[in-house]
Amino acid sequence: MELRVKEICKKKGITLQELADMLGISRQALDLGIKGNFKSDRVQKIADALECSVFELIASDQYAEHSYNENGEWRGVLKKN
Repeated sequence: MELRVKEICKKKGITLQELADMLGISRQALDLGIKGNFKSDRVQKIADALECSVFELIASDQYAEHSYNENGEWRGVLKKN
């Protein structure tokens, strides 16, 4: 499972180093986790730090996509047509 941490950080104006510092982990550990090597409790901590849903962090696939409203607020994951 790949995470959308870089995308969400960019959207919120937070660097990956700042996020790693907020989580109390190294940037290298964060980079490994972005590739899907995090345990579920760590994913929740990332979501909390970024003030987003865990579901928003999970990359979409060919069946679903992330939806945002006109203000850029996340609406959820929607089935692709």
